[in-house]
Amino acid sequence: MRRLAFAASLLVLAACQPAPETEPADAAAPASPSPASPSGSNGVELWLAGVDLAAFLDCTREAGATLLQAHRAGDRPGAAENSLAAIAASLADGAVFAEIDVAKTADGVLVLMHDDTLERTTTGSGVLADMTYTELTGFELVDVDGAPTGEAIPSLEAALAYLDGRGIAQVDLKDITIEEIATALEARDAVDRAVVITYTMADALALHERLPGVVVSVGVGSPEDLETLRAEGVDLSRVTAWLGLGTGNPDLDAALAEAGIETSYGDFRAERDGVIDYSVMASNGAEVISVDDVPAAASALDAHDTARTVLAGCEAARP
Repeated sequence: MRRLAFAASLLVLAACQPAPETEPADAAAPASPSPASPSGSNGVELWLAGVDLAAFLDCTREAGATLLQAHRAGDRPGAAENSLAAIAASLADGAVFAEIDVAKTADGVLVLMHDDTLERTTTGSGVLADMTYTELTGFELVDVDGAPTGEAIPSLEAALAYLDGRGIAQVDLKDITIEEIATALEARDAVDRAVVITYTMADALALHERLPGVVVSVGVGSPEDLETLRAEGVDLSRVTAWLGLGTGNPDLDAALAEAGIETSYGDFRAERDGVIDYSVMASNGAEVISVDDVPAAASALDAHDTARTVLAGCEAARP
């Protein structure tokens, strides 16, 4: 019911929002070592600059709203998965979170790549961890149709630089340690504008201890998992609960909401099969839905205006 009430308020509140700040046309490209960057800002305003992420998520839950996360950055024809071009396009569509897979080269550079090998997503071949970052720059990313995009594999540094003020990084670790991602986020002053995905409760607790300011995504399958977080003294405002693949779990979602925890889930198979219903997923309580087809989900949920309306009404999150 709250989600229906929120949807009805969109037109009223959206009219009250201030004009967004945008990056000047001649602004510098993201910092090296990445040679790849989207052209300019791609029309994505700096609407999240200085935002308190935990407070923004709290307001999303309290408003009964749903935000979008672009799975693997939201690849599409012309923009490869885990590319800066896909991130830019997904943010322009209305996604707030860009889920990016982070791996490490032979010389220790953190880059965006899901697979261990290069064949599926680039024009190259071989094992990524065996190659230096310089070697990787000789390959192009390919889009969902296998067409070369002209974009090289981006570094995590470049992705965080582009996302700054525009979107939130949702970081999925591929053979990267908690210490390595913690150090990288600290170096880019990105601790308070990132969500880090963990796959075990032990890793979630370790990450929270090492980096208490970051929002941790952890799988929660029962009230017992919630009690574990409480017993370990975890700041629940810095936790989002991943409920798995599917359309959600309304009863567990309600229990987590009562504890102040936001939830997320995705149904990638239903998207592939063309039977997805984003509205049902939202009505089951998700504050964040992870999607492959960002344009379709954004259209179904009016995601662009929803996110900005939540922020407009969330004084605690605004700088």
